[in-house]
Amino acid sequence: MNKSRAIIVVSNADALRVVASSARISTQQGTAMEIYDKSHGDEKDLRLVNKVLASGHKSVIEHQTFGIAFDDVSVLVEQFVIECRLASFTVKSRRYVDFSEAGFVAPERLTEAQRMRFEEAMKARFADYEQLMALGVPKEDARFVLPYSLRSNFFMTVDARELIGLICAMLYGRGKGFPEIEALGGQLKEQFDRLYPGVIDGEAKRYPHYQPLPLPGEIIKGIDRVGDAELIDAPKDTKAFLDAMCGFTGREHLRFTDARPRELEMLHYTFRVKRVSLACVTHFTRHRMVSLLVPPVSRALAEGDYVLPETVRAIPEAEAIYRRAFEAQTVAAKKALALGMVMEDVSYFAMSGHQLDLMISMNLREMIHFMKLRTCRRAQWEIQGVAWRMLKLLADREPKVFTRLGPSCVYGPCPEGRMSCGHPYKNAWEE
Repeated sequence: MNKSRAIIVVSNADALRVVASSARISTQQGTAMEIYDKSHGDEKDLRLVNKVLASGHKSVIEHQTFGIAFDDVSVLVEQFVIECRLASFTVKSRRYVDFSEAGFVAPERLTEAQRMRFEEAMKARFADYEQLMALGVPKEDARFVLPYSLRSNFFMTVDARELIGLICAMLYGRGKGFPEIEALGGQLKEQFDRLYPGVIDGEAKRYPHYQPLPLPGEIIKGIDRVGDAELIDAPKDTKAFLDAMCGFTGREHLRFTDARPRELEMLHYTFRVKRVSLACVTHFTRHRMVSLLVPPVSRALAEGDYVLPETVRAIPEAEAIYRRAFEAQTVAAKKALALGMVMEDVSYFAMSGHQLDLMISMNLREMIHFMKLRTCRRAQWEIQGVAWRMLKLLADREPKVFTRLGPSCVYGPCPEGRMSCGHPYKNAWEE
């Protein structure tokens, strides 16, 4: 863990003038530029910003943005941070990049016996990863044996309001039980305080100090299982509802490709997505305009079920290595618990191929965007399969509406350019 860093690499110090100006504009006479000329980015402006934030008017600080590099952090941290939905992320892809030499993060509070057990298990999983690739398994499938201690690197761009919330969650909320997350939160707070001293301390007094989520107390051996989805809630009649919304705005017809289809945002759909890998969970989390419930990573480890790629199943030797990896990790995690390792630290034993259920709710506009990306032939095969299952559930319910949805090529030219699969769908249901 001693290498994990969160570094603010881009921040605009001049943004304080805009933040202070926005704090003044709602209560003072003058044009935007006249008010801006009164702000100088000084101590007076800082006092004003702190006062306005303390009164609950937090939108003013959204004008300050940051670019952050998460350097050599664990995938456990990555999963925690990217649940911050009002931010932008770019992550080093484990589908395309070889992670053989990436290394892993070890929790600092481990005893010597715990550390030996931990490092033995992690090194074994990296060896399995290399063996699978040597046998011809693609990187995107071999990655499923990589543990959540794997070092990850990614960039995040976020406004100050959302960053304050993230830092508080890392220091005082559900991240507090994970020393790596808490330490990274401390690093970010120290850097943030240089620009806005006292702001986070003030917010921390009001931040709800969450109790840790209930964690599983035992770990069992799982089996390979296939992902699925269940439609939990949807409008009774999508077409009638959509027609009513169009009637309200005066539209006679609404195409799904319209530039401003706000009517689509009035309809919401909720799914329980079943048995998707932790790697696949990340694909869902990256969609910002959704509501998402994801259980703790430790639950995936505890329940033990895992995805088995066809590329692995096709090579008997690879399948044997793959299955043994999950069995061995279960045994290693149990022994770690027996040695007194806390469940938060045992979470690092989770492997990318371990499966979780999640709940996701999205409006119809986002649903169209989701299906454009995730039913595409170039989408990762696991989420592609689950997305088609979700779409089929909707189409079975209301075929006149949902058989019109599908990948981007259904609506027009493929946006992938030279990365196109070269086999566009004539319609979404041709196969």
